[in-house]
Amino acid sequence: MRKSTRVVPSPAAFALAVLATFSGACATTATSRATGTNPEVLVDANGDVYRTTDTPTATSFAASPDSTFKAAVAAYTALGVEPTTVDPSRRLVARQQMLLRSRFQGEALSTVFDCGVGQLGPRADQGRVVADFTTRIVASGSGSVMSTMIQASVTTNDGASHDPIRCVSRGEIEEQLRREVSIRLGIRYEKP
Repeated sequence: MRKSTRVVPSPAAFALAVLATFSGACATTATSRATGTNPEVLVDANGDVYRTTDTPTATSFAASPDSTFKAAVAAYTALGVEPTTVDPSRRLVARQQMLLRSRFQGEALSTVFDCGVGQLGPRADQGRVVADFTTRIVASGSGSVMSTMIQASVTTNDGASHDPIRCVSRGEIEEQLRREVSIRLGIRYEKP
């Protein structure tokens, strides 16, 4: 069985990658580069889902980093993702080990996570998904960039004893977060 390894960038490398991607902020709207919207999903011979690279979804806002951070904390709560970490000094908000069963914001889990397909359909709808959400805000010119990474795995309810199966985000949660932050900053939200 082929297992993938995940390389998690350091906070400094993460910030540099985001800043290299976004050099400026938009004046009246939030601009987004949702790299996780159409992720490359790979499945091995055993049906385990993995992908070769994990990149955050980043959005530029024409607002100060502190304002964007406060909006991000409120957006997490509005989405029902109560943060376990709120660090104003690093402008970091996160929720670790959130257990999701069958639905997120009224949608089937398979609409927000791709965990592969089992004998009964999408695995995300047939088990317990555990997700980690991490959002960082950095300064960019006169605005800010918000980057979000979602990592998840599913343990199916089929009675078999096996390791959790890795899932990838379909970008829906990241887009909901962008919408909620835009609303709180008073910035016109436009779906990409």
